Amino acid sequence: MVKLNICASRIPGMTHSEYCQYAKDNHARLVLGTEAVARYLTSHVQQHVFDGGYRAQAPGTRYDSVSHITAASVKDHMAAVATREYREIIAPDEPNFSDGRTAMFLMLQESPLDLPLRGPSAFRLLHYLANNPETSAEVLHGRWVAAHAKVLAEDPALLRSVRRAVLNKALPDPSGVPAYSGMCELGFVAREEVPAICSYARQMEARLADSIELEKSFFLLSEAVPVHGTIW
Repeated sequence: MVKLNICASRIPGMTHSEYCQYAKDNHARLVLGTEAVARYLTSHVQQHVFDGGYRAQAPGTRYDSVSHITAASVKDHMAAVATREYREIIAPDEPNFSDGRTAMFLMLQESPLDLPLRGPSAFRLLHYLANNPETSAEVLHGRWVAAHAKVLAEDPALLRSVRRAVLNKALPDPSGVPAYSGMCELGFVAREEVPAICSYARQMEARLADSIELEKSFFLLSEAVPVHGTIW
């Protein structure tokens, strides 16, 4: 399964609430209601952002949402956007709510992280990191998995509300090196746990500081909204 990650922000003049409502009630329904496009997709989950932390060289945009659209393969993703229906129905709707100048696209492959308890979760931490020139993406991925395991072992209270833990590894981008090496996705059940979740993100950055471009890193806190498929 391959996941297309789209970080997006609203057009000028639109509020965050208006943007989220339009994305969920208009655009997502348009995507799923266009059979020629939807048949290639296995799930579509939106993350409506409510907070985040950006370092100095992170994107200047403050994202309003992150869409995760999964398909069986990169080929299926490409086939979906190559359809006439996507070009004539869905793509023309995007400027009605989303500022295309600020969007960030990543093609991701999920890899589960250790977790004692799994289940559905309403909220998300989405943590984006990029490897530094001295560290390959593959090496960073291995160190990322190990750092998560150490936090889980040494400070399990930080993850007591977490029911989903995935390292999303960035796949090669035909247009060049991906902007980020990957994204750690934690699903947690209680918004009251946000301080612990933020502490986890900062601990991970500290543990991986020698392997990443620290000032490029950022994380988003969001509410997961399934429009097709599940939010496990």
